[in-house]
Amino acid sequence: MKKLVTLVLACTLAGVTLIGCGGTQEFAVIGQHEAASADGTVRVEEAGGGNHLVTIHLENLPPPERLAAGSTAYVVWFVASNATPVKAANLEYDPDTRVGDAMATTPLSSFEVRITAERSNSVASPSDKIALTKRVTGES
Repeated sequence: MKKLVTLVLACTLAGVTLIGCGGTQEFAVIGQHEAASADGTVRVEEAGGGNHLVTIHLENLPPPERLAAGSTAYVVWFVASNATPVKAANLEYDPDTRVGDAMATTPLSSFEVRITAERSNSVASPSDKIALTKRVTGES
């Protein structure tokens, strides 16, 4: 039992579960700029075939129009080092509860998660109205 407790403690340091400890990482995230009230988690799990499942849950997220006039949606992007952002998902946002959720898969093991306020869900590139960013690093 003592070895199991030691392993669990070693694998959950400061709220982060390491990939080498069961294939899952969890990162606390905090909004920035006009979305500074937002907080939540980005969870990365091994999904098989060299892919990772990324699950995002945010709370206290202000409506997208507060970040930029005319914005109606939040979009999730994955950005590898020195690469063009790739649209990963549309954040499902509930303005009544101010909660946002998204899921996406990626073959990347190290990347930045970026969430932006956009005029629509069908944009091809991110705006500069960033609600939050989080660098995700791990082993594949």
